Amino acid sequence: MNNKLLWKGFIYSIMSALSYASLAIFVKLGYENGLSTQEMLTFRFLFASAAIFVIFALTNTKMLKADIGLILKAFILGSILYTVQSFFFFSSLKYVSASITELLLYLYPATVTLLSVLIFKEKLRKIKIFYILLIIIGFAFIFSDAFYSQVKLEGVILGFCAMLTYSVFLILSQKFTKKENPMTLAFYTILFAAASFSAFHFPKNIFNLNINQYAIILSISLISTTMAVLFLYKAVNIIGASLTSVFSSIEPVVTIILSVVFLSDKPTLYQLAGGIIIIIGIAIANIYNLRVSKNVH
Repeated sequence: MNNKLLWKGFIYSIMSALSYASLAIFVKLGYENGLSTQEMLTFRFLFASAAIFVIFALTNTKMLKADIGLILKAFILGSILYTVQSFFFFSSLKYVSASITELLLYLYPATVTLLSVLIFKEKLRKIKIFYILLIIIGFAFIFSDAFYSQVKLEGVILGFCAMLTYSVFLILSQKFTKKENPMTLAFYTILFAAASFSAFHFPKNIFNLNINQYAIILSISLISTTMAVLFLYKAVNIIGASLTSVFSSIEPVVTIILSVVFLSDKPTLYQLAGGIIIIIGIAIANIYNLRVSKNVH
């Protein structure tokens, strides 16, 4: 791979990570401005699926073609897993800070590894045990902080549930994309998530929102979903999933910085310690996976 392609993939990875990192911030701002969980979730996926549809219709209509197999996979991912995971993630943010919810979500490398060992009988090497332990220790710091400070335990539990669902979502996504166009699968996954939230409760006050609420909803939909997804798959297409994941490790760090700047969050010593340990564990996990993928290819 030449340096030009590497830099291009790096930029796309960083743009995706920045876009995803902003989600928790926009959701917290949404709650502060009177938006409900259901409103933000429904509008997020409705507007994002509409935006991606327009982009594909104008640039590459082949991306919209799907057979029954892809539709079924997208239904499982979007209507079930992504819907449940998003609900847990957004609900967690009602109770705890953006940085805690984001760090809890990033327990997923340890969970995915353990599930892969149990389900796919992958070998549990020493390096895997090491980064799993690091991530678990980091989580223990955050979880213990919920007992000794004003962090609400229900928020931590909801964030943990979001991570568990996300781990299953990732494992199935990796299996499903082996035989499908990942961009097409991503579009229909988001579309099915939009259909699910709309079916449960379609917000009727879309024309009664104020300017701030519109800005937050559009930011969640276009920046934290549409841009995040498109930049992610552009990066993966150029430099591969493993290298993209290494560059994307900055996501929780960015969320913590944004939460301090825009939400005036002040992490406790336990939260900082737990966050640093989790981020180190994530970095080790991603670098290890990158090495493995290089050896395979």
